[in-house]
Amino acid sequence: MDKYRLHIFVCLGKRCAAKGSEEVLDRLKERIKKDGLKADVKVSRSGCLQVCKETHSEGEYSPAIVIYPEGVWYRNVTVSDVDEIVDRHVRKGETMERLLHYRMTL
Repeated sequence: MDKYRLHIFVCLGKRCAAKGSEEVLDRLKERIKKDGLKADVKVSRSGCLQVCKETHSEGEYSPAIVIYPEGVWYRNVTVSDVDEIVDRHVRKGETMERLLHYRMTL
């Protein structure tokens, strides 16, 4: 497998899928390809990341994505957020606080 700078996982669990995560995945792949970042950034589908189970109202935080190696977890991601995620996080390394669910620490 090629070495990537970033690996983005998009949750396709049932709650995230019901809120459009498949469209988020498709738009992320499209944008990464369009911007010539495919050699540097891998986008993959994921099973349930269980972010939605961390609330009293299951599905409240769906859809979720996680970006490694930083271990940045985003919640409530919509297709309209994808361009900003690519521009700010992927390109500039900025964490998007308004979508931040969790940041792993080393």
